[in-house]
Formats: sequence, C-alpha cells, structure tokens
Amino acid sequence: MSRSVARPTVHAPDAPRHVIDVMESWLDRTAARGQPFMDGDEFRLGFIWFRIAADHKGLRVTAPRVGDPALIYSDDCSDALRLVAMQRKMLERFGPEAALCNCRQTVLIVRDLDDCQTTFIDRLAGEMGDRSGWYIGAHDSKLDVCAPENLKLVSLWTIMSRRPEIAPYLLLPTGWQVSFDGGAVVMRDRQVAHPIKSADGASQANRSA
Repeated sequence: MSRSVARPTVHAPDAPRHVIDVMESWLDRTAARGQPFMDGDEFRLGFIWFRIAADHKGLRVTAPRVGDPALIYSDDCSDALRLVAMQRKMLERFGPEAALCNCRQTVLIVRDLDDCQTTFIDRLAGEMGDRSGWYIGAHDSKLDVCAPENLKLVSLWTIMSRRPEIAPYLLLPTGWQVSFDGGAVVMRDRQVAHPIKSADGASQANRSA
C-alpha cells in the first residue's frame, strides 16, 4: 500500500488560481503515490520546466525567471505560471489543440533578426528533441532565408526574453503563424485566424470565467 510523502510548497502570489490548482493537484497525486520529491527533481507543466528545491528553506517548487535571458530559477513561480495560463488562454481563444514546446528548446531564426523590427513566427513542425519547431523571421530582413547560412538555431528562452511578444503563442500547432508588424496578427496557413465564437455569438476571449 502506498504511503503519502511530504510534497513541495508552491509560492506564486500573483499567478491565476486555476493554474496553481493544476500544479498543486499534480503534486498532491504524486505525493499520495508515495513518490518522494528530491532536490533537483524537475517536472514540466506546459512550456515551463519547474524544479524542486530542498534545503534549509524547505521543500518547494522553483521556476525560471521570465524575462531573464538565462534559465535562472526563483522561489516565486508567479510569472512562470502566468505564462502557462496565458498560453492556454490563447489556445482557447483560437481553438487549436496544443502543440507543445518548452523553455529549453531551440528556435530557428534569420541571422539579422536583431537588426529587424517587423518580426513573425511560424510553426514549421512539432517539437523534436531539443528543437521547438518554431521559426522566427522578419519582414524587413535583408537576407535570403532560402540560404542555410543565413539561418541559425538559438535558445528559444533567450529570444523570448528579448521579444516577449511571442510568448503567448508558443503552443500553437504546425501551420500557424503570428505577425508582429504593428500588432499581433494570428494566421493559420497564412490566412488570418479569428477568435472562435460561442453559441451566443460572443468571442470566447470576452467571456467571463
């Protein structure tokens, strides 16, 4: 018969309650199975890899600091859980099933991206190994993107820290694009996608929880 073990605490004072509940429910189920939590253990919730810390401050969940170009972990999980909630909300808004990628993967970019202003993201494939399947290009790039030497793989997390506007859209599946030329325009197969409607004609994005 399994025996419950101590489970880590979650410190996320500014995160949406519903996404905290998802994490805490998983932690409760894992503890109830008698599976111990060890310092350095990791688990994935959506885009984020969370890490267990166990030291003089106790057993707790830590999360990478959103906005920091390095994956540096903090006791406050608020920003990471808000990002998880934001990505889920974007899926609900437009209707597709999630195509996962995660904060440790790479993204293919055009080499002059840092010199460009009008960027776009294009989900070319599902995640595979350390590759997210995303491409980030720019409408004002001066490079020939058909030439392999003009493209490179970089850390998705680092790029997201420099271009946070891409963050809500990273679970969109293959065939979806988002252009950031003056504002975010979501597309499916390069056709503008519109928020899905409910039976009463109201956009899901405007409905109260």
